[in-house]
Amino acid sequence: MIVTARSCSRSLAAGVVACALVAACDRPYVGRDGTIAFQEKGAHGASVLTANGVEYRDNNDVPTPVLRRTADEPWRAPIGFILPKDGRFTKASQPTVLSTAGLAIVLRPSDTRVPSWGGEVLVRVDVIAPAADGTARWGENVAIVLDGDGPDAPALADAALAQLAGRDRITILDARGARTIVPTMPASHRSMAIAALKNHMRTRARGPRDMSAALKAAGAAIASPEVTQRILVLTEDPMTPGDTTEVQRLTQHGVQLGTVRTRGQDDLDERLEAVRTQIPQAGLTKFRDVRLTFEGTPAPSHVLETSGGEARWVLEAGELVLGNVRAGEARTEVLRVTVPAWVPGEQFKFTVSAHVDDLDWGGPRDFAAEVPCIYDDDIERIAKSRHGDVIAYASAMATLRRLDAAFIGDDISKVGGLRRIAELHASSMKLLARDTKDFAIQEQADLLIALLAASR
Repeated sequence: MIVTARSCSRSLAAGVVACALVAACDRPYVGRDGTIAFQEKGAHGASVLTANGVEYRDNNDVPTPVLRRTADEPWRAPIGFILPKDGRFTKASQPTVLSTAGLAIVLRPSDTRVPSWGGEVLVRVDVIAPAADGTARWGENVAIVLDGDGPDAPALADAALAQLAGRDRITILDARGARTIVPTMPASHRSMAIAALKNHMRTRARGPRDMSAALKAAGAAIASPEVTQRILVLTEDPMTPGDTTEVQRLTQHGVQLGTVRTRGQDDLDERLEAVRTQIPQAGLTKFRDVRLTFEGTPAPSHVLETSGGEARWVLEAGELVLGNVRAGEARTEVLRVTVPAWVPGEQFKFTVSAHVDDLDWGGPRDFAAEVPCIYDDDIERIAKSRHGDVIAYASAMATLRRLDAAFIGDDISKVGGLRRIAELHASSMKLLARDTKDFAIQEQADLLIALLAASR
């Protein structure tokens, strides 16, 4: 039921009706355009994130599928992003695994019930390449210290992270204000870390430069006598005498420290190579040209967006290009994949095919798995069945502007961004972990909460 705030002020009678509605309904949802949506008691539906804010959508108000007459028309979802009415997730994803010798790809979809009017599914993709003896080094603790506004800093940091593997841990700090940008976390969250760095560089209040304090904080973050400790400084300016004193102290404690300029006369390719020299690769390259193809039945399904890698459209499917994978590597990405409209109660499935060039075997390998779903026209049932672990991770990515259109596209600025919603998702994850006694979900919730707090 939709009532506008302006219409309620037109007459006393309208005011009485509005009061009666408030008395007879659950809490209202107020849109940015002044629209008030009253949720009737006993009504069935879900919350929907739109450009006007969070609104209530009743089961009886079935969305109209969006018809695209040509392949050139941009994709539009029929309604906004669907959420449980109370914002609380009660389901976690179940993994679907594609594997071949030396490589596993784990798929976690945000939904097993997909809307019959069409829409999207978020898919978390974890790429894992276990390392055999002699193919990869042991894990290291690595800190990156950002100094200045050099435009090449994100590319240089990404090159450093690309050298790391699942057993490595990464921290990123800013010399301006000696502030943590990315709290210590596994290097497998490479796209998340780079998104946080880029997001931080857009902020204006970064504090005065304090390289000594930043180096000291970096040393504390990576301190561990059991593993190699590295600090990479991405800087525009030379070190001061005070900075040099802290560098010497860290070096005496076994920290390996290197510096690369974020701008200057040197070619970017040369500086990228300097980063790779400072941060040795974690393992030998085992697979080249790793690609995932998503085919929907019914068709078509397309990969709209990805947090990392390259998304490609093919005639009836979508493709994610991940590139090379090293021994010991672990990497996490999130995709948006479209779902065509179809009949409620009918089956829908993603057939995900992996194509890799196996350097050990000496040729191409292809392997596949199916992600089963079912069409549903009950928006409340869809909302309750959504997987909190995938959605919470994706909302953190979107908050850091790595998945720009994952929720409501460019209109996200109209509702003040996704930060508050992402924080609620992370908190919901903690409750879900408590209820399910799942340590992995608890660990992910803690990571997202720490990252969102550091990027505030």
